[in-house]
Amino acid sequence: MDDGPEIAIAGCRAAASADPEDLYPDPDSELLVAALRARGRRAAMVSWDDPAVTWEAIGVVAVRSTWDSVDRPAEYLRWARHVGEVSTLVNPADVLAWNLDKVYLADLAGLGVPVVPTRFLRPGTSWALPPGEFVVKPAISAGGRDTARYGPPHAADAQSHIRRLLDRGQTVMVQPYLPAVEDPGEMSVVFIDGRFSHAVRKGPVLQAGAGVVERPWERMTYLGAATPSSAERDVAQWAAATVERRFGPLVYSRVDLIRDRTGEPLVIEVELIDPYLSLSLSPGAPATLASALDRCLVRTRSAN
Repeated sequence: MDDGPEIAIAGCRAAASADPEDLYPDPDSELLVAALRARGRRAAMVSWDDPAVTWEAIGVVAVRSTWDSVDRPAEYLRWARHVGEVSTLVNPADVLAWNLDKVYLADLAGLGVPVVPTRFLRPGTSWALPPGEFVVKPAISAGGRDTARYGPPHAADAQSHIRRLLDRGQTVMVQPYLPAVEDPGEMSVVFIDGRFSHAVRKGPVLQAGAGVVERPWERMTYLGAATPSSAERDVAQWAAATVERRFGPLVYSRVDLIRDRTGEPLVIEVELIDPYLSLSLSPGAPATLASALDRCLVRTRSAN
């Protein structure tokens, strides 16, 4: 009898030089594996770039903490396409490809979804710094990599940051810094199997003039479970539904919101690749996600 995993939870190595078995810690994945095993499924965490994994032998591969994907996006998308061809990839490869580059925010804005005003700078284009405080980040990034907050006193540093990213061939995002990042903070709204599951409030990470910091994702401040306002929930559902109209039903998504200066919610990001879902803050969420993946496995086996 095959004792390999029926459902693989894809993560990443603890460091670029680490062995594939040495995974970056992810409490979400640990809870999910336990919930799947409680359902009688063989589930295991694996590194997405582990050459020893036989992906075609696995029924469902759930992308959960492949957080180094943005460091080598071309390799990552080749892996996703391959896995999608030989197994069932959750979320699918076309969703991952669209969501990896934050230019997708322009797609959402074009469809009427209220997003944080964003200017995209591409290599070879002219640009000028906006007034007031603003944030600079690469369009392919996660966890605050190469991201910094600036104001008028830091104009030279901001210009240097933008120029450095453009010289690497990266598309750069420039967004206004909204005070609501500090109070009341970001609202992350989690959907599982297309339904609202729970929400989490996050505090600020960036400080004006501090520049790019090392491993900013380890400085994220989670303020606990939260109840989104009706306006926040409506905008989050609007964004999630817009994506599903394009790609079809998704097993999981997270919509990050921030209030503008008038208090209206705006979408900062729609996380469809490997968002931290804070499963520990919603007692039923691990089982709900496990059930959704279980159904994916049943459908995969029925199709074969």
